[in-house]
Amino acid sequence: MASAELGSDACGFPCGGDDGAMAALSPTVVVSVLASLLERHIARNERATAGATAGHGPEASGEDARRAAAFDGGTVLDMGMREFLERFSRYAHVSPQVYVVAYAYLDRLRRGGDGAGAVRVVATNAQRLLTAAILVASKFVEDRNYKNSYFAAVGGLSAAELSSLELDFLFLMRFRLNVSVSVFRSYCRHLEREVGHGGGYQVERCLEKVAAAIDGGRTSSSPWRVPRR
Repeated sequence: MASAELGSDACGFPCGGDDGAMAALSPTVVVSVLASLLERHIARNERATAGATAGHGPEASGEDARRAAAFDGGTVLDMGMREFLERFSRYAHVSPQVYVVAYAYLDRLRRGGDGAGAVRVVATNAQRLLTAAILVASKFVEDRNYKNSYFAAVGGLSAAELSSLELDFLFLMRFRLNVSVSVFRSYCRHLEREVGHGGGYQVERCLEKVAAAIDGGRTSSSPWRVPRR
């Protein structure tokens, strides 16, 4: 799928009302809904992998297990999922379609297949896995991108670490990055349904507080400092 097709679909990301009117979902709403979904996935995956190696299912073995383990940092995000995802929109200008494609990639990893073991988002791999997914999705969708070092700063990682994780992510994906128009639209409809349930709009007030916190700045020693372009 050409990036222009993705851009056209996502920028017209519809939410149909009772009167049939169509309104475009803003990046803020996409981030809000996706964060809510990921938080539920993480909670469910944490329960499912209790007592097992975090981050990858029992079917992951050999080289896949090694690559999946690279995302297990042993640390948990020190901020909310919404705040973390919102950083990429605010500082790297990640578009709604990039978030949708990144979510599609994570869903593929969760399902496994093509000889690949399942890789699931859990608390200890969320920072690395999400940063890599958004980076790869951005490179697939957008014509122009920030450097890996800039994405790494946004995600709170080192440039060398993110470059290594990007390669691991690509191998786990079997380098199958294409997202068809029909698949893309199906994920859009999934997010639409979440908005229809009220989750998307209810969290916009939370994001306003997040934005205020980010504008307040962080200390220079923090991995979450505002990166320089």
